[in-house]
Amino acid sequence: MNNGEYLQMMNTCNNIEYCKRMIALSSDPRQITLYENLLMKEIDRYNQLYRRITGAQNHVRSNEIEVELPDQKKFTLEELSQYDGSGGRPAYVAVNNVVYDVSLEATWGGGTHFSLYAGKDLTDLFNACHRGMTDVLRNLPQVGVLV
Repeated sequence: MNNGEYLQMMNTCNNIEYCKRMIALSSDPRQITLYENLLMKEIDRYNQLYRRITGAQNHVRSNEIEVELPDQKKFTLEELSQYDGSGGRPAYVAVNNVVYDVSLEATWGGGTHFSLYAGKDLTDLFNACHRGMTDVLRNLPQVGVLV
């Protein structure tokens, strides 16, 4: 690895750590989403550099990276109901006690999805429709936990 490649790798690693810190420190769901997207791009950039430098084929995909959010917001059902996607508000849903932001999902336009409404705990309905399909939730930003 030459000096330029080394600097690129170090810069990308620093950017990954920065994004992870910002995700952990932010309480604004939109800011968290922004940094999650930046994190995925930096992970992809790291993988490209790694493959170019080493010639390796195996690498970590950005959707397999888990970022721990130590102090996630805790939502009650009443608080969750305020995030119904109406009036410009974000659209959040809870599944298995995790609160997800579905605001940017095209299928959740206006806070509704096939007669389901955001701002609710949809665990039972999700499990009835998507039994064992946790991949459906993988790319959604997690904004907190339901208590």
